[in-house]
Amino acid sequence: MTAISKAACLLLGLTSSIFAQHLDFGFDFGVKGGVPFTDILSIQNLASQIPPGTNLIPSSPVTTLEKSNNYLIGPVAELRIPFGFAVEVDGIYRAAQYHLTTNDITTTLSASSWEIPYLAKFRFPIPLLKPFVSGGGAYRSFTDLPNNLVTPTHNAFVLGGGLELRISRLRLSGEGRWLHWSSPPDNSNAARLDQNQGEVLFGLVF
Repeated sequence: MTAISKAACLLLGLTSSIFAQHLDFGFDFGVKGGVPFTDILSIQNLASQIPPGTNLIPSSPVTTLEKSNNYLIGPVAELRIPFGFAVEVDGIYRAAQYHLTTNDITTTLSASSWEIPYLAKFRFPIPLLKPFVSGGGAYRSFTDLPNNLVTPTHNAFVLGGGLELRISRLRLSGEGRWLHWSSPPDNSNAARLDQNQGEVLFGLVF
């Protein structure tokens, strides 16, 4: 067999493999976990809410906010459809606890929540280690956020991307996600939820 014939057979085999992967169809379950690299809460600047041109001076208590734990974990389900597309739904529990101190009085705030991202995904046709992109929305429900201290928001826009390694039925992935939550209303609460959230997730899917 000539070198040209060998190269043609190799190219044909590689093309057939990629085409077969693009006809992939199935339903997978697994788990994802990781850490956020942004805070979910921040101290609110009450002075910014005073209309310009007025002589009002807001009371300015000394307020600090300290984070004690912050992690992400939860189940994932994915429907794979041909040509590299997929639909993914997660149930991510975000543990988040803060200590809000105002004039030497400390209050513990639990900002833990269940986040449910619903995403469309596309995997690029590259063998073994596949880059992917995702986008969609998310809904969250807080477990015991004190509404008298923080006003909750529930809906977000999501963008993400990462790499996936497939070994037989096992899929290992690492990805980054950016979530932009709806804007909380202006109020006099000491803390508010940040609109932008970044996170790193690692997945194990069968």
